[in-house]
Amino acid sequence: MIHALLLDFDGLLADYDHSRHLRHLADAAGCAPAQIDALLRGEGLELAHARGELDGDALLKALNGHLGSRLSAADWSAARTHASALRRDTLALQRLRADADARVAVLTNNGPLSAAAIVALLPGIEVLCSAALGVRKPDPRIYLAATDRLGSAPARTLFVDHLFRHVQGARAAGLHADTAHHTQSLRRVLRRHHLL
Repeated sequence: MIHALLLDFDGLLADYDHSRHLRHLADAAGCAPAQIDALLRGEGLELAHARGELDGDALLKALNGHLGSRLSAADWSAARTHASALRRDTLALQRLRADADARVAVLTNNGPLSAAAIVALLPGIEVLCSAALGVRKPDPRIYLAATDRLGSAPARTLFVDHLFRHVQGARAAGLHADTAHHTQSLRRVLRRHHLL
């Protein structure tokens, strides 16, 4: 019996458009999207944030220091929300939460600024991010940290992601894990484990 269900967000529950995220941040900062991208990716700020090395305030301070801007957590959240389009897969989650006894959570390689936006997009569903857990997918340690947070044994936890390397990491940690790329494949996985 599955006691906990861990789901990827970007690529499984939502489509994420990074260029749209950059455009919204650039509009708020009064600069070009390429300048934001050069800092987030080129300077490694986004990765450091996702690893938990930079909290939200530190990331925004670094961006604002380079750009001479006044970006806020609200600006980041608005940009992340505009860049994320929820898929129909989330409807399956609502039925699952009503009918199954499994605890449901999202496991994402993101920092706290993006995690806050995901929480707002999926009210009532716990969001576990790599920054808070101190390790990123596909490292097997992140799945063990997540199952510990959920109070579920790895062998009683199902993880679903659109990237097979993340699924392999979960399997190495002792979880049930499978890939899904769209509504139909996610529903198949959930039915196979008697969760839907």
